[in-house]
Amino acid sequence: MRQLEGLAPRLAAFDRLCHDARGPVGIAISGGSDSLALLFIAHEWARSRGRKLAALTFDHRLRTAAAGEAARVATICRDLHVPHQTLRWDDPVNRQSSARRARHAALALALKAQGGTHLLTGHTANDQAETFLIRARQGSGWYGLAGMQALSMSPVWPEGEGVRIARPVLSENREDLRSLLHARGQVWIEDPSNENLAYERVRMRRLLAGSPETAARVRRCMAELAGLRAIEDRRLGRWLCDHVVISEDEGGIETDLGALSMDTAVRGLGLLIQAVTGRETPPRRENLVSLAARLMADTVFAGATLGGAKLVRKQGRVHLMPEAGRDGPETLTARRIDGLRSLYAASA
Repeated sequence: MRQLEGLAPRLAAFDRLCHDARGPVGIAISGGSDSLALLFIAHEWARSRGRKLAALTFDHRLRTAAAGEAARVATICRDLHVPHQTLRWDDPVNRQSSARRARHAALALALKAQGGTHLLTGHTANDQAETFLIRARQGSGWYGLAGMQALSMSPVWPEGEGVRIARPVLSENREDLRSLLHARGQVWIEDPSNENLAYERVRMRRLLAGSPETAARVRRCMAELAGLRAIEDRRLGRWLCDHVVISEDEGGIETDLGALSMDTAVRGLGLLIQAVTGRETPPRRENLVSLAARLMADTVFAGATLGGAKLVRKQGRVHLMPEAGRDGPETLTARRIDGLRSLYAASA
């Protein structure tokens, strides 16, 4: 694969993100330029490292052309001798949030069925800049404005338990990846939804394409914020390992917030509430801020509920447990905490 320029640093990104991956390393591939370039780089990495890959395409069944596109991806994978599987949505709904969840759930389950733990996605620096603008408009804090992380937990639960999302081309520009494909004489699939201005991401993409100066400023800002987030993640990792324990009550957690700043305590509480309830997103930030302030104040705390979790304070320690009567995946709490510890420890 002599056409791949700058191969060494690209392969180093795969080494860094997948060094502890078990089983085949999954690749989410749609046939678009980003995921197709990812496939070729991943193929060279796997060949040189003696690793196995598992290519996975999710057919949302929302466009008639999607089945043919999945078949084309399967042919490309076959030519590379990479095992490929097409997954199909049984109950398609034309809503982005539903489609995203269905896709991640199907990909995670398919990968785990093969014994894999790491799923590669083709997110690029272009996606990062778009994410920055979207989150800024939504009023995100500095942590969210740092963008997507190179390594994260699967966003769905419990299907995604034990699966990490790895983004090895997150620092690459889409134009460079397309140059790689041009050098191979490879044509990619253009999803018509990428031109639909009804989607906010498409509008942000147009804005950035029309103003290279804005795009450059966004990327510089994100680079600085990513450095700050790395420090914050190391702090959270130490706290999760040293101050968070599974309590005697099934599905419960005990912790000490005293060593944390208010901002870190808010973030940590959100993680723990997700862990005990099995929810895929934390409670609203303003509610977490109010709760953290009450828990850390030197006043009487009578208890509270938030996001499906019940919280009490005993002898200076905070106890979290699922609300009574909720049918949540309480037995998964310990495994989710272990996953968080492992992920944030990787940031240390």
